[in-house]
Amino acid sequence: MAYNFFSVLIDNIPTQFEKNRIIEITPQDNGGSKIIMDASHESEEPIIYFTSEAYDDVMKSFLS
Repeated sequence: MAYNFFSVLIDNIPTQFEKNRIIEITPQDNGGSKIIMDASHESEEPIIYFTSEAYDDVMKSFLS
């Protein structure tokens, strides 16, 4: 279902994330955002993504 996912640009490529796997979204000093996502297996570390999209834009996509 589309409402379980949100999209942002990662390296100028539209990328979808599963909302229920997001641990944290934070603004970065460079005007972009950092997205921390739970790994698919319990033995793995969380996955960190950086995007040049503004924090407000990322949160708007996440909350929609």
